[in-house]
Amino acid sequence: MQPVSLPPGERSSILKDGGISVAGSRYLARISIRGVVQGVGFRPFVYRLATGHNLCGWVCNTSGDVRIEIEGDRSRVDAFIGELRMKAPPLARIEDISVTE
Repeated sequence: MQPVSLPPGERSSILKDGGISVAGSRYLARISIRGVVQGVGFRPFVYRLATGHNLCGWVCNTSGDVRIEIEGDRSRVDAFIGELRMKAPPLARIEDISVTE
């Protein structure tokens, strides 16, 4: 593998798949999910889904929703958001997904 040179002052991170992400190419999404999403294994599901898409961030329960902050390549974040509803745990019932940048 050859070393990669970045412009002065440019930050990067090495991704799990060995690729390099330049700071300017990363996308951050803040997601709020309402419905029956607590006590059904939703946070572990979000963790597995995020790591599968090579994303980083956090997930937590509040009294009214589950909040997620996720960061990575835009296409991976979009795929992650799409799969939140389609692959949710069987007992989860998502009523609303709100995404802000």
